[in-house]
Amino acid sequence: MKDRWFYNSYAFRLASPIILGIVVYLLVLLFFDSVGQITTNFFSREVVFVVLLTFVFPEINRLFIVILNKLNLFSAKFQFRIVIQILISILFTFLVNSLILYFYFVQFEGFSTINTELITFNLIYFVVAAFYNLYYFSIVFLYKRNDARIKDEITKKENLLLEMETFKNQVNPDFLFQSLEIIISELYHNKKSADEQVNNLAQVYRFTLDNQDAELIPLKMELESLLPIIRLFKAKYEEALQFNASKDYDTDRFVIPGTLQILFEYAISQNFITNTIPLRFNIVVKESELVVTYSLNKRLKTVADIERRFDNLVSAYNYFSDNEPKIEVEDNLTKLTIPLLELEEE
Repeated sequence: MKDRWFYNSYAFRLASPIILGIVVYLLVLLFFDSVGQITTNFFSREVVFVVLLTFVFPEINRLFIVILNKLNLFSAKFQFRIVIQILISILFTFLVNSLILYFYFVQFEGFSTINTELITFNLIYFVVAAFYNLYYFSIVFLYKRNDARIKDEITKKENLLLEMETFKNQVNPDFLFQSLEIIISELYHNKKSADEQVNNLAQVYRFTLDNQDAELIPLKMELESLLPIIRLFKAKYEEALQFNASKDYDTDRFVIPGTLQILFEYAISQNFITNTIPLRFNIVVKESELVVTYSLNKRLKTVADIERRFDNLVSAYNYFSDNEPKIEVEDNLTKLTIPLLELEEE
């Protein structure tokens, strides 16, 4: 970044002395009340001298900026750096300008005294030096502020990605416990059904392992990954669990892996499920959103872990989409609206 700053730009270093030198020369003429001589003096050697003098000025200031940046002595005290740099700039501008003015007017032009010229030129260059350095510090300030904002955004992104990876790869202990409980229960009643539930559980974790590095997957794949979970819990709740999914999900939209599993676990954790009060879990696919609804017979206490996983899922969708997931509860019905995502071609 610093290599591209104005004081390192060759275009600025070559063009600015010409423009600034002409402005300084006009100020000198104005000071001596000789602006009327501009038409006769404009192409004289005095203009060339002022332009060359002005060329030396930014190079001196640039040298001090480069040296102070390399020394990095005042990084912790930025205000002190401003004062020190401006004072050094003004001091050396005075010394170098005075030396060059003495050589030109006394040695070259034959002046016997140059007090007025010294005062005039140094006053002008003092002001220019102050503005030059203030312009530099304004650029530095904007750069530091933007750099801090960028670092803050990068940190937020890294933290969010870490949270996403964590919730995608972690094994939900409550889900695993319930699954094993179902399988053990089936072993006492129907060994063939127990074998099927072991296979369903294996499919669930195979899907998790296969997609642990994927940020997004097709909606169709996500819907298919939910079926083994539904079959697993149907073995426990039988007709008390009623599942219905839209058949029209031939879409090119994407979701975060594990979305439907988390939503289903969230519904299970919230509900007291019996044959007389079944859990009706429905999925409808719309053009740009996935709508999950389920009947609500709320438990007195929900599982904290699944609440946290659900919050992480919402945060993940907030990262990928401007449309935030919505939760609406009305009477005995919960409606979850999840935005469907599109992959942008780079």
